[in-house]
Amino acid sequence: MSVGFKLISLNIERHKHLALVEKFLTMRMPDVVCLQEVFEHDVERFLRAIGGLTYAFEPMGKRPDEPLPGIMGIAILSRFPIMKKEVRYYAGERGELRDSIQSDASTYNLMNRMILASDIEKDGMGFRIATTHFTWTPDGKPDDVQRNDIQNLLRILAELGDFVLMGDFNAPRGGEIFAMLAEHYKDNVPPHYVTSLDQKLHRAVESHPHEIADKMVDGIFSTPNYIVTDIEMICGVSDHCALVATVSKVEEEN
Repeated sequence: MSVGFKLISLNIERHKHLALVEKFLTMRMPDVVCLQEVFEHDVERFLRAIGGLTYAFEPMGKRPDEPLPGIMGIAILSRFPIMKKEVRYYAGERGELRDSIQSDASTYNLMNRMILASDIEKDGMGFRIATTHFTWTPDGKPDDVQRNDIQNLLRILAELGDFVLMGDFNAPRGGEIFAMLAEHYKDNVPPHYVTSLDQKLHRAVESHPHEIADKMVDGIFSTPNYIVTDIEMICGVSDHCALVATVSKVEEEN
């Protein structure tokens, strides 16, 4: 017997697509949602959209230049009880929130970077779902900051137990950083998906569309005891496409 549920991961691009995201979540009605670039004051709006029970949020930094300034971070929303929340930082420091300005790329990596993990229970079975928004580079190519952060991230993941990890990794599949994750954990996104950057909504479409045509930077990684199936990538929701999947575990016989 298997126990499973529907899971969605999406970088919502701050305030730019709130109505689209809300409509998408309401139509899809996932059981668990991992969000990146979400403002703390918007989380409950999305929780209501899925008829959710509870959520976990972790702040990355402050965005004072937004139409509605606030604290931005990552979140896990759930229709099931969250039994435990765990946060592990691989860049920055908890409690110190610095300003990040959209018009100043040099401030992007002033934000904290962390793994947010939640233990969710369905039908008496526990699942560990984790999300992150990894360190950014301007062209998708690795730099020494990313290399340092991926080593810290891998050390944390090695201590996290069994999990499904979804998020925006800011590093394209086929590149150095993505490959380091795929070496240790199963990359579940089918290979026919070649970019997760929306070819209509991403800001780079007008200036350099060729650079985002092959950037599969969002991912679903898992340890062996998790089964990730029915994977879809849905565009037209944000500047990143949404990843939709069914997550299950095989229940052991007594």
